[in-house]
Amino acid sequence: MKKPILFLAALTLTIQLTYAGTGVTEATPTKSNKQWLFKPVAATDVNLEVERIGGEVVLHLYSQSMRNVDMIYVERSSDPTNGFSRCKTVKVSDFLVKSKNYIGVSDANPTSSNIDIYYRIRTVTSKGETKIYPAVDLAPLYQVEPQEIVER
Repeated sequence: MKKPILFLAALTLTIQLTYAGTGVTEATPTKSNKQWLFKPVAATDVNLEVERIGGEVVLHLYSQSMRNVDMIYVERSSDPTNGFSRCKTVKVSDFLVKSKNYIGVSDANPTSSNIDIYYRIRTVTSKGETKIYPAVDLAPLYQVEPQEIVER
């Protein structure tokens, strides 16, 4: 009985020593229990995360520095490759007073919550340079199954 216990203790100690100091830690949840997964981005890039909160679509815009960005246009489509239309215009200077790297806004007119919706952002610098970012998928709350038509 002593050998299995000693083996488990040695294995546990080995695992702890192996991962000690690697910087791997668990993410701490925020007030809304969302575990943020912001990826490290270049100083001029803007990261977009989208989530549904209480029937509202909330857009989280994050960057290491928003100082170079003048405007952010949020666009929405039901197709990830085309058909995007502007749903929100964000003037970055209005938000720099609160935070230099985070902007939280909501989509005033979200589409149906039972289909996939894609959001993307288009940034414009003060020099007029434009950058379009890849689309982000907002999964539906529930899938509507097509009903079978039974002929009699």
